[in-house]
Parts: sequence; structure tokens; C-alpha cells
Amino acid sequence: MQNGAAFGLPKDQVTDGFKEVYHRWKTGEMTAVKAMQEVGLKKKTFYKSVREYEEGVQK
Repeated sequence: MQNGAAFGLPKDQVTDGFKEVYHRWKTGEMTAVKAMQEVGLKKKTFYKSVREYEEGVQK
């Protein structure tokens, strides 16, 4: 950030809806494709959100 201006793309926000779908996906209740459809994310964005969420949980 320089002079109050943020550069680059904004960080993806992990929503409560994403968390619920993430847990259903991780427990095997649904496929990754179905999870992506439910949260409305493309493959790359879905897995990026998964990585960010898992890193946040570990902290």
C-alpha cells in the first residue's frame, strides 16, 4: 500500500457458506466439482480459497 492505495487483486473472502461446503467436501459428502458449483467458484479460485482457509485454521 502506498499513499493509501491498495494494489493488486483483493484477497478472497472465505464466507460462512464456503466453510460449510468445505467441510462437506472434506468429509466426502460431495465431490470437489459439486462444491465448486455450490459456492460459485472456478477450480483455481476454489483451491486457492481452500489453501487460504486451511492456512488460517492452522494459525
